[in-house]
Amino acid sequence: MAKTDDKVYAAVEAALTKNPAASVDDLFALAKGINSSVGRLTKRQFHARYPLQVKRRMNPSKRRKKAAGKTTQAAGRRTPRAAGSVRDSVRSTFLRFASEVAGAESRKDMVKVVAGVDRYVDDVLTATGKS
Repeated sequence: MAKTDDKVYAAVEAALTKNPAASVDDLFALAKGINSSVGRLTKRQFHARYPLQVKRRMNPSKRRKKAAGKTTQAAGRRTPRAAGSVRDSVRSTFLRFASEVAGAESRKDMVKVVAGVDRYVDDVLTATGKS
């Protein structure tokens, strides 16, 4: 990751909080006044390192949600209409499996987790009503 100057970052953040429409030229001039080494960056590099990161932090992206039952264009099939509780049960089973895999400290522990995969399969089948 590229190194950033905390003082420059804070100044850019303050300037963008005050004026979200501030231009890169204005912010670049401000940053060069704080730390002259920023002047070695191109405006594109400066924008990627400071204003863009500040804007991303100020406005976190919102996840897109697919509507249940809509036809997916790429696959040409309908998405499943699973009940929330079934989905949550399957999800928690997968997360439990993943955490046990991640927690395996030695090869022997990993083998034990993988050997017990049938238990997780049974949990998923029970949750979906297919056991």
